[in-house]
Amino acid sequence: MTAPDPHTLFTGVDRALFISTFSAKLRAAGLATPLSAVSRAAAAIEAVGPLTLAELYWACRVALVSERADIELFDRVFEAVFETTDNTRGTSQRNFGGLSTTGDAEHRVKAQPNTPDEVSAGSGLPWATRPSVLDTAEEDVDDEVDDADDVMIPELMPSAEEMLVERPFDELDERELATVAAELEAAMTEWPMRPSRRRRRAHGGDRTELRSTLRHSMRSGGEPLTLITSRRRHRPRRVVVLVDVSGSMESFARAYLHVTRALVLAGQAEVFAFATELTRITTSLKHRSPTEAIEQASDAVGDRFGGTRLASSVRALLAHQRWGGLVRGAVVVIVSDGWDSDAPDETERSMARLARRSHRVVWINPRAAANEFEPKVAAMAAALPHCDHFLPGHSRRAIDDVIAAIAKP
Repeated sequence: MTAPDPHTLFTGVDRALFISTFSAKLRAAGLATPLSAVSRAAAAIEAVGPLTLAELYWACRVALVSERADIELFDRVFEAVFETTDNTRGTSQRNFGGLSTTGDAEHRVKAQPNTPDEVSAGSGLPWATRPSVLDTAEEDVDDEVDDADDVMIPELMPSAEEMLVERPFDELDERELATVAAELEAAMTEWPMRPSRRRRRAHGGDRTELRSTLRHSMRSGGEPLTLITSRRRHRPRRVVVLVDVSGSMESFARAYLHVTRALVLAGQAEVFAFATELTRITTSLKHRSPTEAIEQASDAVGDRFGGTRLASSVRALLAHQRWGGLVRGAVVVIVSDGWDSDAPDETERSMARLARRSHRVVWINPRAAANEFEPKVAAMAAALPHCDHFLPGHSRRAIDDVIAAIAKP
């Protein structure tokens, strides 16, 4: 085992694994290293960045050593780990950050290579956290490679959920979509709120309740010693979602039905699918089984994967005797790529009416994730001035921005 090159220290090394193993060696040598000290050492190493041997020494010593009497023990363990002892002279010399220290050879510990049993037990120093690929020809030339160097340490890989975060929805299968939908349902912890006309007592409220204050003053001989204040109650705001299920959105339609189902289960959300006409699918999405809910919603839409009439669908929603009232004061989310067979001026008028009646309009266009995307489609250009937020929402990570826009106070 040779001392690491100061210029390549921590190359390919899991620093958290290193500091936990190093602290375990200190505890085995008799130096108390509580969890708080180990956390400080890990944070110090991360803050310093690329480390030299001197910087590593001082970062670990300041974080892990709290008593002056423990310095000598720390030095011995550090020397054993990094082989800073000069065996040819019988004495130890090192220079850490310009401060030289020397000690007797009998107090210095000779570092020996980790045995295979020691590595397998987890006590070896994890200099590499990636599998070491050894060339066959190189094995034939050098037969004296230490057994510890041949230990294969598995590469740390992201979890299955983490791998789904960046992938676009159109690349996910049904099982992966169900996983993302379940995660979204758990992530919907915030919901848009609206102030109601009712008020409640609150300390430091924005209005003084005179009647309650005078009634309360009867307890103190008519003197209003305590002011009763109140503030408005807040109630959940309705969310109305329009999902484009036309032919141009075929690859994304099923994914967004999973996303909107999470909104339906999380709070007061109404979901409509539109292509050439408007269809309410909220009841279908409330089914307990995700697969059954999506199948029922898909069967309820008879014009899916056909043409697109955005302006007519929005106009039908606003003119409906019952559905039109759902939009008033609500957060309206439109999921569409902007391709529309209606005239752009009709789209502009319908979107203007929708913006006036609703509280906020959030437009999700999965095509906007492309680097060179520009909203130059006639319908999209006509609707964009009436949208409060324009987001891609093409992946699980992008949906976080959509949730933030919906729940924005």
